[in-house]
Amino acid sequence: MALLAEDRLSQPRPDAAGEGRPFNHHYHHPHLRPCSIRGRKTSVRWCLSLSRLWVCCLWVLLATPANTCADSNGCDFYGSGLEQDGRGVQPVYLSCSSGRVEWQYPRAGLRVILKSPHKGRDFHACIKGGAKFEGARIYLEGHRSLLPLFALDDGRPRELIRCFTSYKGQAALYVEAEAGADDLKKQVAEFEYDLQSLSKGAIYDPLEECRPCSEEELLQLYCAADFVARGSIVGVADDASLSRTLITVRATKLIQQTSPVFKHSRALKLTSSEEQGKEEEEEELSNFLLEAESGYLGRVEVPLQCGARAGDGEFLVMGVMRLGQPLLRCAPRHQEWVTLALNSHSRAQCVLET
Repeated sequence: MALLAEDRLSQPRPDAAGEGRPFNHHYHHPHLRPCSIRGRKTSVRWCLSLSRLWVCCLWVLLATPANTCADSNGCDFYGSGLEQDGRGVQPVYLSCSSGRVEWQYPRAGLRVILKSPHKGRDFHACIKGGAKFEGARIYLEGHRSLLPLFALDDGRPRELIRCFTSYKGQAALYVEAEAGADDLKKQVAEFEYDLQSLSKGAIYDPLEECRPCSEEELLQLYCAADFVARGSIVGVADDASLSRTLITVRATKLIQQTSPVFKHSRALKLTSSEEQGKEEEEEELSNFLLEAESGYLGRVEVPLQCGARAGDGEFLVMGVMRLGQPLLRCAPRHQEWVTLALNSHSRAQCVLET
């Protein structure tokens, strides 16, 4: 817990003989001597001010708690359990729609309070453990107990995204360090989080992510999406272990992307990866590209409960990056998009391409 203190500078104490007498700036002190700059003597007052400044700085350093070395900007938290010295639970307050928590050398615990940037709004939240997560377990604070949320030995894939809903505009995660940690081994408990605000009074519905987008939603998403591409679906595969459906899209036109979701056929190569699963995914994409002379190929995902299936023809694929994964939001047929774009240029927030 941060300590609060009031910074005060004490005035020189008058001696007994001169009580009530104003302070004499030429008063001789055995440890205060006139300073010199380039051979010129300055006043004792200036030296005394410097002495007070040094004393003040030393007081501030001694009064500052050790755990202030942890860094939090309201979205991300970076800290070390060694600063906690194994005592108590450190509170962390985060109020952004997305961010990251990195806790090195886990000791004791963290209490991470998540709040929506939209004050008073409930939200649907998801977290994803880091590739090298170890040394801790994550619980969700329930009404009367802690609910297990993430652990390496919970029988579920580490890559599985874990989700929950806030209560009265906030949710609290308890990150507990595992007992018997080796002080010489560097362990890092890290995870990303993502918050999706809900409408006032609304209850989260898992099927909300599966419904078709309205015209207004299409126009808004087109201008704000992390990736937009025109293309056809060449493969659909359900991944029950991660509760998702993977959709492979061959794009004939790449309109925009903030992350390399779609790669050109001549540039896509099997690259080294720390995870075997990623290598297999890259190899499958390469096999698809062997059948195409040019164009782009990418893989996006939708929740498994949506039951996505392949369709004929061209689509405009639009989506966002969520916890490092390309999530498909809207996919109108291309001809439907052309009609909408031609009739909506005047009310669009950006230039609509077809």
